Amino acid sequence: MLAASMRSRMSGAHDADDKPHIFTSIYRERRVVFFSLFIAFAQFQWGYDLSAASGFQSIPGFLAVFGYVDPGTSTGYNIRTSVQTLIQSFIQLGGLIACVFIFKFGTAISNRQGIWIGSVFSVVAAILQITSTNLAALYVGRILLGVSTGFYMTYSATYMGEIAPTHVRGSIIGLATFQTSFGSLTGVVVDKFTTKYTSRISYQIPLTVILAVSVTLAFGLIFLPESPRHYIRRNSEEKAKRSIRILRGTLNDDEIAAEVSVIKETWLMETEMTHSVRLIDAFRAGNLKRTILSICCSIGQTGSGVVFFTSFSVYFYADAGVSNQFVWIIVSQTVGLTGCMAGFFIMRFVERRTLLAVCSTINALIMIVIAAVYTRLGNNSYTAAQVLVAMGTLFNWVYGMGQGPVLWALTVEIPTQHLRSKTVGLATGANYVVGWLATYCTPYFINPSAMNWGPKYCYIWGASNFLMAIWAWLSIPNVNGQSLEEITNSMIALNPGKDTGRKPRDDVHQLAKCDDD
Repeated sequence: MLAASMRSRMSGAHDADDKPHIFTSIYRERRVVFFSLFIAFAQFQWGYDLSAASGFQSIPGFLAVFGYVDPGTSTGYNIRTSVQTLIQSFIQLGGLIACVFIFKFGTAISNRQGIWIGSVFSVVAAILQITSTNLAALYVGRILLGVSTGFYMTYSATYMGEIAPTHVRGSIIGLATFQTSFGSLTGVVVDKFTTKYTSRISYQIPLTVILAVSVTLAFGLIFLPESPRHYIRRNSEEKAKRSIRILRGTLNDDEIAAEVSVIKETWLMETEMTHSVRLIDAFRAGNLKRTILSICCSIGQTGSGVVFFTSFSVYFYADAGVSNQFVWIIVSQTVGLTGCMAGFFIMRFVERRTLLAVCSTINALIMIVIAAVYTRLGNNSYTAAQVLVAMGTLFNWVYGMGQGPVLWALTVEIPTQHLRSKTVGLATGANYVVGWLATYCTPYFINPSAMNWGPKYCYIWGASNFLMAIWAWLSIPNVNGQSLEEITNSMIALNPGKDTGRKPRDDVHQLAKCDDD
């Protein structure tokens, strides 16, 4: 009876009258929220680096070392398109390397160990970039930083998904988007501060911030427990109970034992079916659909166009004729943060599929408007520049409210327990491949010395957002209000809904069907 009650609590199955208010839920789970906000700090590096590296392309101190003299520009320097491309794309390559490793050996590494590994690579990468004046060394530093980011993004998201209670899980995983946006804002602010310097310190200071982030994260992990699901996978029930006690701040041993029992029951169920974890398992009939959905959700991060806006924002705005581009990007990123804050609450009440489809449609229209205005008015139009800033700011807000948190949440929620780290690693790796392609090609589209599309490049991202909206509506299952164990039980079609006290949702259960169907 207690176990059944615990399942109900984990699945968030409350009656309308006893469903806790969002602020009540946050206060009740304040420890988990705090720990997750700290772990999400791992995502900070990704957003920070995208903005900071983008800013380097307009900082004279950086261009004097890695660029060339060009009297025709406002700074007196320029950067070759090939260098611009490799600086942005090598971090994607490093991330892919990390994710291939995780997909191969991910189950042998705990979430905390994965984040610690990311911290080591981050420290080495930052030091290499700070001290080098050689392009080859800079490229190696970019690749190593990408490896760090791959470990950070995979294991931080998995950790948050595994420790979060069901009724706030989507909101908590969405903190990854908040920290990424906060990192982007911080990167622009730091670049704005250091752009006044003409020496190497102008880009060394932003790189030093990466050092501070990785060291802080590595030190703070000492005081955090592993997720209870990790301990169950290692057959350590007592450690799992201790983890729940620390994470939830509860002393109710019966409640803790019941939660551990539910987690263990599902784990044993999966173990009986798989016997061992192998790479091929993610592509077998029972898991293939989940693997594809998780990959598509991760790729959707790049498909939204957010990487394009973040990686090339300074250069993009300057080329489009926007004055005080640093200031306007700071404004845009700040507004985007309010969208992330709104998403923390909205994620609890709005179905994932609906929120993703609506936000993708809005951002598709935003991209089309930007491209259409520049097609009509050209690059030297003050009105077109105003439209670019306004629409870019609105894009950041909508992405932070819906697309970012929903895509991250689904990437983590959909895989089964025994394949979660592998699948998330594979999905993140696939996103790095698409991200690399986007960052590699973008300079050739927007650079005046190449195709010179400028903001008209947004036509491509408008189309990708429309495709994501259609895909979301047709393919995304409704997993709101279900624990990870309940989702798994429904998906593997092994006595779905057993002991949950309710009939499994049809759209989730569809994932359990063999792909031959």
